[in-house]
Amino acid sequence: MKINLLKTALIGALSLSALVSTSASAHGRWLLPSHTSLSGDKAHYVMIDASISNEMFAPDKAFKPKEKGAEYDDTLLMALAPNGEPVSDTIRAYYLKRKSSAAVSLTEQGTYHIAMTQKPMYMTFYKNEEGKRKRVFGKKTEAELPSNAKDVTTTKVVSTVDTFVSRNGTSKPAQLGLGLELSGPTHPNDLFVGEQARFQLLQDGKSAGEGVEVSILKGDTRYRNERGEVKVTTDKDGMFTITWKEPGLYLIETSNKVTVNEEGVDAGRYALFTTLEVAPE
Repeated sequence: MKINLLKTALIGALSLSALVSTSASAHGRWLLPSHTSLSGDKAHYVMIDASISNEMFAPDKAFKPKEKGAEYDDTLLMALAPNGEPVSDTIRAYYLKRKSSAAVSLTEQGTYHIAMTQKPMYMTFYKNEEGKRKRVFGKKTEAELPSNAKDVTTTKVVSTVDTFVSRNGTSKPAQLGLGLELSGPTHPNDLFVGEQARFQLLQDGKSAGEGVEVSILKGDTRYRNERGEVKVTTDKDGMFTITWKEPGLYLIETSNKVTVNEEGVDAGRYALFTTLEVAPE
C-alpha cells in the first residue's frame, strides 16, 4: 500500500555535499534499529537511534526538536505498519545531544517501514564579488543575499532516511510513494552473508531507471583504515544487486536529480539513506 507523503511529509533534508557525492567527506544520516527482526506472542518495542555522522552508526549530531529547548519531538519519526497504515501510537524521539532516540511499538505481524518525517530543505547558491561559490539556506526570494550576488540558483533537497523491522516473520513493506526508496524482490530483513540481494530503486513509487549510482557501506567505519564502500549502478529497470561478504549493519546511500515545478526553485534532488542488517551464514 502506498502512502501520499505530500500530506505526511515522510522525508528528511540533508546537506548538499551528501547528496551530490557518496565520498568519505560526506556526512551520512541514518536510523539505527536495536533489532531488525523480533518474535514472540507479546508486542515488542524496537528502539530507533537517529543521528548525522561521518563514522557510520557512531552518533555525532542529533536531530534537534522543532521547539527550542524541548527534550523530545513526537514528529521526528513515523512508522508504516505491515498493513500500510501509520502506527497510531505516538513515537516520542528524545533529543540526546549526539543522537535522537525513540521507541516504536510493534503489535502487528510482518514488516514495519520506519522513516524520518522532516520537511524538504531549500538551499540557494551564488557567486560573490570574488567569484567564489557560496550557499545560504532558503529560497532566493527569502534568503539574505549580498547585493552583488551573481548566478543565484535555488535547489530543493528531499531525502528519505529509513529502515525496516519485522515481527514474527516478514511481509512486503509498505511503500512511501514519494522520493527514493528500496523495493524487492529481496526482502530487506532477509539478508545473509554469501547470498545475493536484488533490489529495485524506486523514485516517486516508480522505477528510478538506469544509471543511478548506489553506495553500500558497512558500519563501524571508525574501526577500519578504509571505508570500503561498494558502488553499483542501476539497470534500465532500476535494479541493482549486491552479494554480502560480511555480517553487520549497512547503509545504502544514493541520490538523483529531479525536475521541480515550483516557483523560485531551479533544481531538485532526491536522496536515500537506508539501514539494513546482514546476518551470518
